[in-house]
Amino acid sequence: MEPATRYALLSQIILYVALVVCISIRPAGLGTDHGISYYGVYANTVFFYTLGLLGAAYFTLRVISHLQGQAFKLLRLALHIYVPLVVGIVITPYAAGALMDHLHDACGTALFSLQLALSGWFIWQLRHVWWSIVLTSVEFIGGVLSAFYLGSTQGLLLQCQVLFQLAFGALLVLSLQRLALSAGLPSKSKQPRADESHTP
Repeated sequence: MEPATRYALLSQIILYVALVVCISIRPAGLGTDHGISYYGVYANTVFFYTLGLLGAAYFTLRVISHLQGQAFKLLRLALHIYVPLVVGIVITPYAAGALMDHLHDACGTALFSLQLALSGWFIWQLRHVWWSIVLTSVEFIGGVLSAFYLGSTQGLLLQCQVLFQLAFGALLVLSLQRLALSAGLPSKSKQPRADESHTP
């Protein structure tokens, strides 16, 4: 597995492990319709919530560092925007006042929009391979349902956000693996050993 793909996978693992811990601590978040951000406003879950999102942002930065060449220029730019949006969600808890709530919503909306745009880019780069279209469709459905539940006091916002993020995460990992192989990005296993570097 290429390093970029590996770090993308790690970003997803740390996010969902942290979310599972948060849900196990406060299962009420499944029905309060505050989404994943529900866990960023309580003392007993904020650490794991922050760890999950900032951990995902950190590993995304590692993804960027392993995307070399002109073919990945647009993807690197998008991920450079992606990371501060994730950080912005963490540092603007919705319960900290109207201003923070509006900033939080703005970061979330921008992040979802960027992810959908990236998904379209992946479809194009992968020449419309079937699984990229399916995952993007699932992602779109999750986004529409998330928008439907926004503003409600009870609902399934968290589940819809997770559906969206799972689809995007799977698309990101699978697409990076396919694109990295196509572009010939080096993997750790393909790098020559020191004693082989001068072999004729």
